[in-house]
Amino acid sequence: MLAAIGCRSEIQMATVRPGVLPCRAPRPATDPPTRTHLVGARGRVEVRAHTREDDIDVLTHATAVVGVGKGIAPDRYADLDPLLAVLGAELGATRKVTDAGWLPHARQIGITGLTIAPRLHVAIGTSGKYNHLVGVRGAGTVLAINPDPAAPVFGAADIGIVASWEDAVPLLTAGIAAALAAAPA
Repeated sequence: MLAAIGCRSEIQMATVRPGVLPCRAPRPATDPPTRTHLVGARGRVEVRAHTREDDIDVLTHATAVVGVGKGIAPDRYADLDPLLAVLGAELGATRKVTDAGWLPHARQIGITGLTIAPRLHVAIGTSGKYNHLVGVRGAGTVLAINPDPAAPVFGAADIGIVASWEDAVPLLTAGIAAALAAAPA
């Protein structure tokens, strides 16, 4: 959600989405000032449990993210495991994927999800709609795999592979694994 917030009082508020600003070095540890605010019960709402469907910080701190769109059926996600392993990557998704319940909403990248800034973002099976690409603008390198050469994702990609993901991913995984094996330690 995006909202314009106007303040006329001395107390003001600012919000920033995760991944929009670079992380700064932490300040030296000190004892924080403490304040106690006693708040009475408000209304009839009682929170009995709080659960999270996924760790939301996983994508914001990842150095590599493989983002999937509806071009990959959920029963085929396991086929991406070798690529995820060789890259040390996390799995992210478009809104259509999370709305369909194929992955948790905490894995959603884009204007209504997370803004991420990994060194590498691999977009597989995504069309490249603006709302999704807003979430990956901070990525160092964007690699897109899509069989449609006119897909909008290629406009935002640094590297594009026009092929089906079923053909491209195994070759990409093997090439990366070979390069890593040949690299000096």
